[in-house]
Amino acid sequence: MCRTHTLDAIVKHVRDIAILMLIALAVVALPGGGRTAALVGAILSLLIVSLLAYIAGRFYRDHQLDLYSLRDADRAILYVALGGVVLVLAWWRFGTTGGALLSIALLALCAGALIHVYRNWQRY
Repeated sequence: MCRTHTLDAIVKHVRDIAILMLIALAVVALPGGGRTAALVGAILSLLIVSLLAYIAGRFYRDHQLDLYSLRDADRAILYVALGGVVLVLAWWRFGTTGGALLSIALLALCAGALIHVYRNWQRY
């Protein structure tokens, strides 16, 4: 019985890999496949960003009292750090080592600010 289960899992993995290879072949071989793939990628990116915006709005509504219970300085640090994360992720450059290191350093700075606000929030 265990052998059958393992064989079924292998067949499913082979099937999934074959489907991915067919999609890749269609992108490469069919005329306009690259543009279609770019369109699908753009649509998926838009859906992901929309979902993240919805989650952020929902989180804000659910934790509005907690946010307003923070001191003004902590709330300002929180908003600046979150804005910094958004800007760094929108600006992210892998082309140069310096750009990647700067992006990682800015994300680390924003993470430190968020941890600071979280610790201050936990004190109350």
